[in-house]
Amino acid sequence: MNRTATCLSVLVLTEDSGPKAFETLRALAKELLKQVDEYVRTNRISFEPVKNELALQALHANIWKSTKPKDRQKRVELIRTLATQVLLEDGWVLFHFDGDRPWRTRDSSENVAKFQTLVWASVRELVVLKFAEQRDGSTPQALEARARARMNRLKTVVPFYSIEAWLFQNTHEAIRISQESYSGRGVEQFQAWAQDRTALDEVLKPKEAVSLGTAHNLDLASNGFPTREVHAAGKSFAAVVDALKQDGELRDALARTYTHG
Repeated sequence: MNRTATCLSVLVLTEDSGPKAFETLRALAKELLKQVDEYVRTNRISFEPVKNELALQALHANIWKSTKPKDRQKRVELIRTLATQVLLEDGWVLFHFDGDRPWRTRDSSENVAKFQTLVWASVRELVVLKFAEQRDGSTPQALEARARARMNRLKTVVPFYSIEAWLFQNTHEAIRISQESYSGRGVEQFQAWAQDRTALDEVLKPKEAVSLGTAHNLDLASNGFPTREVHAAGKSFAAVVDALKQDGELRDALARTYTHG
């Protein structure tokens, strides 16, 4: 039995374009999945970046939600990439974009609404088409049902206001970095957030509230990220975890990482 072979493929997409954006989201993805199944062996999950250059371009600068003709081919490639992944036998997607709202006004997030209409719906249409091409005699209703089941594998990761609302929860690491690299600027703010972990999701543009910006995001995601405390805060991180937990197929897939050779 091979206890190290990968048995699950997760395509990791982020709207962030920094040089370490993929690695940062991959680190957070592992923490999310550990909250879904504490026994998951993430070494048996292949976390994949987007390799199609046009699809990758569609992720950045809000092009994924553009309706401009000049952006059409980039969006087409992104849709194809997503459909191809969810159609894999063990393929899943984690798609990050920011809510761009405080948590308290999350229902007004334009990004969430546009993802559903411009991305999710387009991927579903392509998945239905791919199933129809199999010509197995399924009725349109059956094809739709199969497509919707497969579309459950396209998961959104939406922090509010932005991904820094999660990363700055690693207050211990953030304070260390602030003291070592920024003459202690921002330490008091991180100390305040450590005392009230519900506060960060309500901050407009949190990366502008302290000196760290985005330069240390991978460190914050990788070095002692306080996953349980952030989940216990009960806001956007918890919402993503709880949505993932509702998916029985995902839970079964994660269980295979430690029950199957």
